[in-house]
Amino acid sequence: MARVGPTAVQHQAAAPVQVFTHRGAKTVLPSDRIRNFAFGQVAALSSSELHRFKSHNESVVRGVGARLSLFLRIEFTLELLALDTITLPKFVDTTPPPRHMVLFKIDPLRGIGILDVPPPLALAIADRMLGGKGFSVNPNRALREVEIALVNQMAQIAIREWCTPWKSLDELRPGLLGHESNPRFLQIGNADETFYMLKMEAGIGDCIEQMLMLMPVKMLDPLVRQLSLDPDSLKKDKTTKEAVIPKWNSSFDEIKIPLTAEWRGLEIMTRDLLNFQVGDIIPLDANQLNQVEVCLAHLPKYVGRLGSSGPKSAVEIIGVAPV
Repeated sequence: MARVGPTAVQHQAAAPVQVFTHRGAKTVLPSDRIRNFAFGQVAALSSSELHRFKSHNESVVRGVGARLSLFLRIEFTLELLALDTITLPKFVDTTPPPRHMVLFKIDPLRGIGILDVPPPLALAIADRMLGGKGFSVNPNRALREVEIALVNQMAQIAIREWCTPWKSLDELRPGLLGHESNPRFLQIGNADETFYMLKMEAGIGDCIEQMLMLMPVKMLDPLVRQLSLDPDSLKKDKTTKEAVIPKWNSSFDEIKIPLTAEWRGLEIMTRDLLNFQVGDIIPLDANQLNQVEVCLAHLPKYVGRLGSSGPKSAVEIIGVAPV
């Protein structure tokens, strides 16, 4: 058997390779100077684009927390801690099992995303959905099948709420693909593919954990481009839209439209309603004073604040009612 010496190994490792320089000239370099690169997958955002993207996600995440609070009927805090880019191998190395990772896709965007819910947080959410107080009694045990189904239902609501505020040319339609407990078995992309990772602090009851949302760069590229539109072009579009608004017909000036101001969402026990008498007082939350719904022809159009103008009571318009 022939023995290969160190010089032969080094010579073999440094075999010459023909390459082209950035100027188009052909040259020869040792193979150990050649490095592999993946193009078109790494997020290349400017500082202003990254700031705009992160700021938008902060407001979106707060909206998701508010929606989950209504769904769970308990305060569910959700706050964006960081927005990073990460590769799949690094995510696997930094996320030890067991986890509860919900796989999802958003049509018509490309790629598969992950909503990573730590088991203690998942158990607290499942406890609340089963009628409990949302406290983690035994955070170290594995999730049962019924708890997995409940947490997946919560994840679907959270992902749908995350999709709602984004401005896209097409309607975003989220859907769940399944779940995984070990990151090493994830098959959502190549080893060199880059993902956006949203680190969020979630809290319910006595449980406070970090919840992660992982989405491929190629999935969010259309949404990022939509955020990065030139403000001048937006102003031009707005001017164009205003130019085609039809002129007001003065024949409608004397038409009377019913205008009402009311509160919605107030509840009362039926036994209290049966005992109502003249002079009874209905207590209202102080925040309700800033949530007066102003309706035109019985259709909600504005949000107002209750107050007074001289000797008269009045409602100040402070915003437009949500559609």
